[in-house]
Amino acid sequence: MMERHTFLQLVKKNLCLPSITGIYGCQWKQHSPPHPNKKGEFVWYLVLSCIFGISAFWFYCWWALYNDYSNLNEHLFAKIHRWLDWSVILLTVTAIIFSYLSLLMILGLCHFALGIPIYLHWINKVAMLISVLLILILMITIGLKWKEEWDTVLMSFQVTAPFLHIAAVVSVTIVAWFVAAQFFQSKRRVFQIVMLMFYLGVVTILYFIPLAISSPCIIEKKNLGPRPAMMGHRGAPMLAPENTMMSFEETVKCGASTFETDVRISSDGVPFLMHDPTFERTTNIAEVFPKKVKYNTSSFTWTEIQQLNAGKWFLEKDPYNTVRSLSVESQTKAATQRVFSLAQLLALARRTNKSVIFDLRPPTDRFHPYHNTSHKVIVDTILNSSIAHNLILWLPDNKKSTPSGFHQVLGDKLDPETLRRENIHTINVLYSNISYREIRNYAAENITTNVYVVNERWLFSILWCANVKSVTTNACHILKKMHEPIWHIPPGIYLAIWIITDIISFLLILLIFLIQRSRHRKKQEEFKVEEYDEDTVL
Repeated sequence: MMERHTFLQLVKKNLCLPSITGIYGCQWKQHSPPHPNKKGEFVWYLVLSCIFGISAFWFYCWWALYNDYSNLNEHLFAKIHRWLDWSVILLTVTAIIFSYLSLLMILGLCHFALGIPIYLHWINKVAMLISVLLILILMITIGLKWKEEWDTVLMSFQVTAPFLHIAAVVSVTIVAWFVAAQFFQSKRRVFQIVMLMFYLGVVTILYFIPLAISSPCIIEKKNLGPRPAMMGHRGAPMLAPENTMMSFEETVKCGASTFETDVRISSDGVPFLMHDPTFERTTNIAEVFPKKVKYNTSSFTWTEIQQLNAGKWFLEKDPYNTVRSLSVESQTKAATQRVFSLAQLLALARRTNKSVIFDLRPPTDRFHPYHNTSHKVIVDTILNSSIAHNLILWLPDNKKSTPSGFHQVLGDKLDPETLRRENIHTINVLYSNISYREIRNYAAENITTNVYVVNERWLFSILWCANVKSVTTNACHILKKMHEPIWHIPPGIYLAIWIITDIISFLLILLIFLIQRSRHRKKQEEFKVEEYDEDTVL
């Protein structure tokens, strides 16, 4: 018994203490803190636990928001006029903070497991507080400037909640080992009762939380609808410069059904494709017209616009970190792209039998020659293109009346009766502005739903399970490879998994408490024997 005790002490001293107390409390040589305060240090560990929870939630949020990183980068570019991949920078900072706090949490648990007095150095305390302050500032900023993204986070739980539930149950089951050890070691009855009640409360909530989980992918396979069609958002912007001929050609290769774009009017009446109000982000205007960098796109003539290169920026800025995956031939082709006109897009759509949907962005300058007639210019361009009228998905947001034969699409949610009365059978809405129950209700009323912009497989999956008919995407080359949602499971099987997981967890927790009680009693008996031996020797 004494040999085993000496061996454990040796392991603690030579292997555990230098790393555990060194990183956690900056104590590389001594075992006890300079000014031990058990209650204060325990409170600091609780603070650490709360901050860790906040950082874990924030890390999860940035994973969920990956679908919209491009929106963030474009928005910030419009504000500061400088391109940086801010989303990756923020994700890196978030990952570093989460990893740091995770390390502290693990080291704290090691202190409890090995019976080492816990002491958190002031450097770590300051770093913790700075971390949580930074995270809270970012959360507040998102809430004020990008609040619709919180809807995306809530949607992500429809995919991850069943797995998070199992992970949480496994975690509390593991933590039972430390809780039981502290419970039996403590000599304060009140502390034992409070700790046990809190732990059991958390466990009970986790066991029954699936009652609140609602996911469209908990569905019978026979009720799973067909794979949603794809609309290429500005073409295929991950594979080619957005709104260029190459981009829409890549959309055709992806098997997308529709070209989605934005249309503006030049000063001499030529409709062309451009999302931003200036050419600054997506062309080399700083080289060609350095004094007109921030001029509105509609203030240029079509001849001037054709002098701009609309592809080199894609290779230089690599907005989706995909350039290195392209062949040399594709990169060479991308470097030669020009601004695409609406007439050219319609000709491509007619040849490939693709539909076209676009947002008309009329000139904002009231002195523009086509300020009041942009609608007519667009309609004339379409009618002169010889494209089949049923291939035009016309958004009423484009104002005026819908030309005869155009497929009318509404960019908002209305009740099915109103939609039928207005002869509208398709709605086009932001993915986070519609619930899966609303999508299913529209489908039951023969109303087609398209949602935008969907880039991630998990988001495509829940929309597929919800029976959405089509999605607008930047990632057609990724989504086309999906032949079914990343997961879907019948309700009966999910119920069985839930119940079995809870039962196994409960039995393991019960076993852990029994083992720890047995270990505690054995230690007490050994301690009594050692005391008796010492008294006998004396």
